[in-house]
Amino acid sequence: MNENKQVTKARKKLSKSALVLIIGLCIIGIPLLVYGGILLQAQLQTGTPIFGDRFVGDLDPAITDSQMSELETELGSLSKVESVNIELASAQMRVNIDTVDSITTEDLEALLKEAYDVINRKLPISTYFTSTDSKKMYDLAINAYNYIDSEDEGMNYVLLTKNAKMSTYSIQVVSEPLDSELASELRGETPSSTAEPEPTETAETE
Repeated sequence: MNENKQVTKARKKLSKSALVLIIGLCIIGIPLLVYGGILLQAQLQTGTPIFGDRFVGDLDPAITDSQMSELETELGSLSKVESVNIELASAQMRVNIDTVDSITTEDLEALLKEAYDVINRKLPISTYFTSTDSKKMYDLAINAYNYIDSEDEGMNYVLLTKNAKMSTYSIQVVSEPLDSELASELRGETPSSTAEPEPTETAETE
């Protein structure tokens, strides 16, 4: 009888120890599992853009793929245009117009204004590219160039920008520096300073 009681007590003590151990492992393991799950999810989503609900209530009406496709076709038919590519990145519609190599910056500026009018007919600027007090709309950037080669002085590149908060568009000749003198200095092309003429000696009158 005494031996049976001792075995029973030993079993009870072992059972309580095991229970305490299991509870302790659960207390430690649950946070580790949660943390590991978060790390795994973040790892799987690495490199994937997160859109979330940043533009809830904004960008309405939205620009569709079919509208951009129609625009590419119509812009591609303009004079001196070789190819057109339109991208919608977040809240900006980016239009890239590749033209003939012989085009001048003046012709590019005229082409940008023509392209702007085409876009305005298809996607009214006041509707798609102008924000209100309660709604954010798209920004517009139209790039027009003959070719892309920053080392070639023959490259002509002009950019038309119409941010949603701007009342009208602005045009910038990207291939030309805003401050030509500063650009020359940075490239080390400043002309050597000419020596100051020596003062002439005047004859003293007696």
